[in-house]
Amino acid sequence: MSIKQAMETQSMPVIKAPSSPSLGTTSMPPVQQFLQAARHCKVDISAALALVGIDKATLYDADARIDGEQFQRLLHHLIEHSEHPLFGLYSARFIQPDRFTILGQIGLNSNNFAQALKQAMPLEKLVGDMGITELREHPQGLKMVWHCQYSHPLVIPHLIDNVLASWVNFARFLMEDNRATAVEVKLQRSQPSLQEVKDYQALFACPVLFEQSENAILIDKALLTRPLPSGDNRRLPQLMANAQQRLKHMGSGDQLQLATARVIRQLLPQGTISRDLVASQLHLTGRTLQRKLLKQGISYQTLVDNIRHEMADYWLACSELSASEIAVELGFSDVRVFFRAYKNWSGHSPGVKRLR
Repeated sequence: MSIKQAMETQSMPVIKAPSSPSLGTTSMPPVQQFLQAARHCKVDISAALALVGIDKATLYDADARIDGEQFQRLLHHLIEHSEHPLFGLYSARFIQPDRFTILGQIGLNSNNFAQALKQAMPLEKLVGDMGITELREHPQGLKMVWHCQYSHPLVIPHLIDNVLASWVNFARFLMEDNRATAVEVKLQRSQPSLQEVKDYQALFACPVLFEQSENAILIDKALLTRPLPSGDNRRLPQLMANAQQRLKHMGSGDQLQLATARVIRQLLPQGTISRDLVASQLHLTGRTLQRKLLKQGISYQTLVDNIRHEMADYWLACSELSASEIAVELGFSDVRVFFRAYKNWSGHSPGVKRLR
């Protein structure tokens, strides 16, 4: 059976904090995964939850979701207080795929890993809006590329490590084979220390390349088409229908904002961006994008300003980049323009934020 053939055989309360919708929402399993890792790092979990405004009772509600901004703030706190340089990588060991509700069940009842991926990818929003997985055909098999949706410079590399390592552990779980491994892993993060490189290689058990242009896992054909021990396609139609219904209940109101925000974040460092350019990435015209956003209660420019303000706050608080460098990252042609914009957003200068 070819890879292509293998891949082709295949009400939810939302707890929101008052913030921008550009980071979407997150379900409980990834939250629980990071909290469990933090407990092993002796982090005060109660204090962390209180800090970001998450009620403990929410953690035990399988259908609950928290605001993406809350989750990003929680991750920031856990990363800092764990004092673990590879907290994201470490947290992947605590994945429990069978508890990823419907997606875990879909994987368990697929014939092979290729089918599990094909079925799960369109539904990954059920887990959360942390990012988007893109599947690309490759001469050796299939490449999974993950695009992070979050914006905090400290959080991003840890979240990428977690997601890629969790996918590897998920595959091993489905195959009941702890030695199953990818062909190679690519990471955009900078080259770590020699000991940390060994930690990456110990988990992935394959070459891990750093300072790459993408965050990706290359999976070979044999692994993709290997039959899964517990595969039972008879349950798949019911599981898929259930998943689609859950997805529908979540609503699609914020999806255009999420997609637009993702494109804006990707294009900002390249310089001044236009509405037409962003719209073209979404296969829309500039006018259509504006009209659709306005129907959701926000203009294109307001969304750009919200994202720039959010990213500026993170860079000012959590990096040593100069104001001029931050201006470039945010797509401003001149640092003075950035200063004026930031003062309009916050009522004070970037220097005040940096001193807080």
